Amino acid sequence: MITIDARKCARDGLCVQACPVNLIRMDGGAVPEEIGGAADRCIRCGHCVAVCPTNALDNALTPAEDYRPVPEDRPDAEAMENLLVSRRSARAFRNKPIAREQLERLLEAARRAPTASNAQQLSWTMIRDPQRLDRVRELSIEWMSGNPARSHYVETARQGRDVILRNATALAVVHGPADYLWTAIDGTIALTYMELLAATMGLGTCWAGLVTAASAAIPDLLPALGVPAGNKVGGAIMLGHPRLKHLLVPPRNAARVTWL
Repeated sequence: MITIDARKCARDGLCVQACPVNLIRMDGGAVPEEIGGAADRCIRCGHCVAVCPTNALDNALTPAEDYRPVPEDRPDAEAMENLLVSRRSARAFRNKPIAREQLERLLEAARRAPTASNAQQLSWTMIRDPQRLDRVRELSIEWMSGNPARSHYVETARQGRDVILRNATALAVVHGPADYLWTAIDGTIALTYMELLAATMGLGTCWAGLVTAASAAIPDLLPALGVPAGNKVGGAIMLGHPRLKHLLVPPRNAARVTWL
């Protein structure tokens, strides 16, 4: 699985330190080598290849030729903090579709999000068809109609307001195997990547919590969301061009922290 060019290898042991499942060993000043059975236990994280400063190591499961350099142009801490504190949920969208190229860019970023043990079990549905979005609204309202705690949503919907998707022109749905323990957590991280990038692109997002909750209760909603049998929804967010612009950062509760 692992091959090392001894002429390039600095014998610094960085690959040994980087492997999260201890599949590489190094005896003294020798060239590192994989341990027996490594190919069966490798999680394909790519760390062994990514940390080698001399490009001496290759992993057949994640070939070095498929890697790309880490971008040098990255936001500093202040710019990143400004993005995080200024991001707002959009609950009013313009009637303007998002270009497919922009949606593909969001998906590209989301697929880079970390997953448990690099499992990469997530799949996506990007819904743009107006009739399909209407079907999602219809089934979600049907789910809420039998729940007194959601009666205000139902009444608002009867008044003509879209309480499900807020007139968003796209809905990103992330899903994974029903028996995979981390579908919701992995999905949440991926959707967070997506919404933060969307904020830098001038797009609005809002977590579709009602759709996510309804998907667990109404079997007919899963096909409408493009989720195949055997999978469950890990989360969803509305996407669109925001109708409103936030000029202030609202207050939030102080962090409740226990320092130990």
